[in-house]
Amino acid sequence: NILIIAKNIFQWQAEKLETGESFENSCLGSLLDLFEAYGFKHPTTFKRLSRFIMRYALFASSDKLKQKADSTLINLRMGLREWLSKNQTVAVDMETGEEYGWEEVLTFEEGIDPEDRLRMKNALIKTSLLREAVFLFSKGVLLRLNDLLPGGVWISHLESKTYKSIYRVTVQTRLQGGFDFTLHLAHNLPPAHINEEIKWLTLPAITATGERLLPKFGGYWEEYELWTEEFVPRESVERFILKTVKKDEEASLNRLRFLWTYFVWNASAAYMNFWKLTNYQIELANPLTENISIPTHDYQTGTLLYSVSKRVKSTSVLAFLKNFYSLFVDRSVQKYPFLQKQSIWNYIFSGIIEVEGEAQGLNLLKKFLEELENSIDFPNKEKAEQRLKIFITTLENQGFIPKPLFFAIKRFHRWFILNEGAAHKAQAEMLYELYETYSLFDLEETHQSTRTVFFLATAFNDSDDSFKNALKEIALKQHRGLISKDETLNLISNLQTQFKLSKKESFFLTRLSYPYLKPTDSATLLKVSSEEIASNLVVQLPDNDGNPFLIRMPTSPKEISRLHQLFFESNLTVHFRPEHQFLVALSNRGFIIGGLFYKRIDDKAVYMDKIVVANRYRRKGISEGLMHELFNRMKSHHIKYVTTGFFRPEYFYKFGFKIERKYSGLVKNLLETEENN
Repeated sequence: NILIIAKNIFQWQAEKLETGESFENSCLGSLLDLFEAYGFKHPTTFKRLSRFIMRYALFASSDKLKQKADSTLINLRMGLREWLSKNQTVAVDMETGEEYGWEEVLTFEEGIDPEDRLRMKNALIKTSLLREAVFLFSKGVLLRLNDLLPGGVWISHLESKTYKSIYRVTVQTRLQGGFDFTLHLAHNLPPAHINEEIKWLTLPAITATGERLLPKFGGYWEEYELWTEEFVPRESVERFILKTVKKDEEASLNRLRFLWTYFVWNASAAYMNFWKLTNYQIELANPLTENISIPTHDYQTGTLLYSVSKRVKSTSVLAFLKNFYSLFVDRSVQKYPFLQKQSIWNYIFSGIIEVEGEAQGLNLLKKFLEELENSIDFPNKEKAEQRLKIFITTLENQGFIPKPLFFAIKRFHRWFILNEGAAHKAQAEMLYELYETYSLFDLEETHQSTRTVFFLATAFNDSDDSFKNALKEIALKQHRGLISKDETLNLISNLQTQFKLSKKESFFLTRLSYPYLKPTDSATLLKVSSEEIASNLVVQLPDNDGNPFLIRMPTSPKEISRLHQLFFESNLTVHFRPEHQFLVALSNRGFIIGGLFYKRIDDKAVYMDKIVVANRYRRKGISEGLMHELFNRMKSHHIKYVTTGFFRPEYFYKFGFKIERKYSGLVKNLLETEENN
C-alpha cells in the first residue's frame, strides 16, 4: 500500500513538471530514493519498480528526472545483485559425495563460436547471471550450485545476426524442476546503443490488454556485453508461411488462408500496443512478418515481437497505418497472392479497437478517415476509405465483436460446413467446447453481450430475421450496459411467447438463457473415478531417438499441476475439472514432459480434451505414444469411441479420427482397423 501511494504521488509530481515546476522544487528525487530503498528490502518488487521508473527514464520531459531515473535503475540492479550474492564455487554431490564446480555443470553444444563460448562461460561462472535469470523468470526461485547436477546447464545456439547472437540456456535442477532463458550477446554495438535497447526491452512488459508484448527482460551485464531474456518457443509468421507454402498441400494452404486474417488482427494489435505504450510518440519502423511471432491456433494467446530496435518518431495515425499496411499486409500479399482478402482492412481496424477500446478507438479511426480523405499517396486509398466508413458505421450501430468471440464463430461455421445436418446435441456440444476453448466465459465479464452474439451467429444463424432482430436488440442493450442479467433473462424468456419457435430454436434458446446447462443429460456430467477407466499401469516406450520414456497416470496433485503448467507454457488455456482423467509422459529421469486429459461421456465413449508435449521433447514421437496408449487402455475397458474437438483436425486425422454427425468435433472408432497409423 505504501508503494502504491508513493507511485501515485510520484505520478502527480511528474505531471506538475509538465506545467513548469522545477525538478529541485518537487519531491521526485526523494520518492525515487524511496523506491530504491524499498527495492533493496523487497527483491520481489524489482521487476514492477523497474518498469514503472523506466517510463520516466524514457519519456520524462525533464532531463534531470531522466538522469535521476537512470541512476535509480542502476542502483536497483546493483542492489538486487548484492542481495543475490556471489556464486558458490564448489558443491558436493549428495549421492556420490564427490566435489564439483561450474566447469562440470556447464555443457556447451558443439559448434558454438569459441569467443562467444568463452564470454558466456566467464559470465556464468564469475557472476550471479544464472541465479538472477532464474529468480526473475520464476516465482522467486533461488538456486545455488548444490541445486544443479553435473551437466545440468546446457547452452545451445538459437540464431545469429550481424549485431548479436542468441543462445538458449536450459537449467535442470535436483528438486526445483527445469528453467530456460536466452542469452543475447552483442557484437560491435556501442554501449549507448545497447543501453537504449535495454530500456525499450524493459518498458513494454504487459500490453494494454493484459498480454505480454515482448519476452520478459532479465538483466544486462555490461562487462560481458550480454543480456538475458525469458525463453519463449516461437516461430515467426514469415517462417510459418514459408513452411506451409513449401508443403503445397491444399488443406494446409486453406488453413493458412483462414489464419491470415487472425495474423493480421494480432499484428495490428501488437504494433498498436507498442505505439500506445510510448504515448503515441514512437512506433516500430519494421512491422514485417519475420519480426513477429503469432500462435498458429486462433484460440491461443501469446503474440510476441522479436525486436524493438528499429523505431521512428510518430507523425500521424495515417503514417502509422500506412507503414503497417504496406510492410505487413501488402508486402505479404505481393509475395503470396493467395492471401489476398477484400475485407483485410476490417481486421486491421479490429486490432486497433481491441487495444484502444470502442470510444478511444472510434476517435482514432475517425481521425484516420479525416487524414485519409486529404491524402494523395495512400495505397489502395478508395478501398481503405470504403472499408473504414462501413466499419465505423457498424461499430457505432452494433458494437465491437472481440477477437476470441469472432474466431469462435468462424470456427463453428468451418466445422458446420464439414458436418452439415449435425444433430442438435452435437451442435450444442460444439458450442460449449468453443465457449470453453476460446475462454468466452471470461470474456462475459467485460462484454456482457458475448453469449447472445455467439448464439445469434451460430445456433440461430438460419432463423427468421424478425427473431434475430429481437435478439440483436437484446445484445445491443447488453453491450451498452442498459440491462441487468435478470432483465436479460426475462427478455430472452419472453421470446418464447413472442415467436413461434422451431424445435431447434427452443432447444438453443434454453441453453442461451442458462449458460451452465450442459448440452444433454448424458453421462458426460457424471464424475467417474480413475479406477473405473484404467489402473495406474506404467508403460515404457522408446522415443524417435531411442531414448526411453514412461506413460502412466499421475500419482500426485503436484504432477497434475506440472501438466497444467505445460499447457500454460504452450499458450493453451485449459480447465481441469473433477471428472477429468489424465495420462502423463515422463522422461527417464522422472520429469513430466507431456500429457493429455480426457473424460468419460458414456459407457462406450470418452472425450479426449487436449494433448501437450514440452517444446524440448517435440517431434520425438511422445504425442504419438500418448495417443496410442490412450487407445489401448480404452479398448481394454470396452470403450468404442474416442472423441475430440475440432481444433487441430490435421493432427488427429492421422490417427484415424473422422467427422461423424452423432458427435461434435472428431471421433475415432477403436474397433476399426487403424489404417492411418
